[in-house]
Amino acid sequence: MRRELILSNLRIELRRKQASYLSEKRAISLIADFLDKMSIVHSSQIRNWQREFFLSEMERNDDKSKEDLLQAKSALTFLYTIVLKKGRGIDLSDHRDEFETDPGILKITG
Repeated sequence: MRRELILSNLRIELRRKQASYLSEKRAISLIADFLDKMSIVHSSQIRNWQREFFLSEMERNDDKSKEDLLQAKSALTFLYTIVLKKGRGIDLSDHRDEFETDPGILKITG
C-alpha cells in the first residue's frame, strides 16, 4: 500500500474509533513525519526497527516533550496494529531482512 493510502486508511480508522479532530490531526502529522524520516513510500518497506529508531530519535531531541513521545508511540502502535495488520497481508512480527543477522554475530560470506 502506497504512502497516500496508508495515511488515508489511518484517517479512516481514526474516525472509525471516533478520535477527536485534534487527535486525528496530530496522529496523521506524526505518521507522515515517520514515513518521511524513514523514506517509506510503500508499506512493504516498514520494519519494526524503524519504529524503535524513530522513537529513540524523538527521545534524544530536546525540543520534544514526554507527551510528544507518548503521542508518537501511540500513533505508531495504532498504525502497526490496526491499519497495517488489518487483513492487508503485511507481516511485521520480527520480520528480518535477508541479510540481517543477530546483533553481535559476524557473518562472513565468500
